Amino acid sequence: MEELLIKIKYEKDIFKRHLLFSAWLSQKLKEKSIPLPIIVGGSALEIYTGGFYLTGDIDLVSPYKKELENIILSSSFFKKVGKNLISDELGLFVEIVDEKLAGSLDKINTISINENFDIKVIGLEDLIIDRLNACVHWKSYSDCEWAEVLLEEFKEKIDFKYLKERAEKEQVYKKLQDLLKNEN
Repeated sequence: MEELLIKIKYEKDIFKRHLLFSAWLSQKLKEKSIPLPIIVGGSALEIYTGGFYLTGDIDLVSPYKKELENIILSSSFFKKVGKNLISDELGLFVEIVDEKLAGSLDKINTISINENFDIKVIGLEDLIIDRLNACVHWKSYSDCEWAEVLLEEFKEKIDFKYLKERAEKEQVYKKLQDLLKNEN
C-alpha cells in the first residue's frame, strides 16, 4: 500500500494526488475495520466537479478522528502541525474538520475510485447548503457560483424537498430561490 504514497509523490495533477491519497486511506481503514471518513467542503466540491474545482487540502469528517490521525501519521510522510496533518513531500494537507457531519448521513454518496477503493462524500444537497452558507453569511461570491454549478449539473439527482428544508433552516432559502430562478 505504501506504493500508492510513492505514486502521489510523483503525480503532478493535484486532483489525482487527492484521489490516490483517498484510495490509500480507504485501504488502511479497511484493514483495521474502521468506517470511511466523509469528504466535505472544497474537497467534496473537487470530487463532484471531477477536479474542475481544485482545493489545497483534504477535508474529512469522522467520529474516529484519533484513529484516522494515527493511521495517517503511521506513514513516514506526514506530521501533525496544530490540528492539521501535513506532508510537504507529497504536497498534501489533511484536516479532520469535525467528528459530526453537518448534514444528513442518509445523503452521503459512496464513490468507487476503482474496483478496490471507495470513498464517502457529503451529499450534494448538503454541499450546496455549505456553499450557500459561505455565499450568504461570508459574502463569498465564488461559493454562490459553485452552488449554482452544482444545482445545474446535478439537477436530476438533487432531492429538492430536502434541499429547501435545509436552506430554510440555515437561512439561505432566498439565495437558493434566486439561483433556482436563474436555472429556468
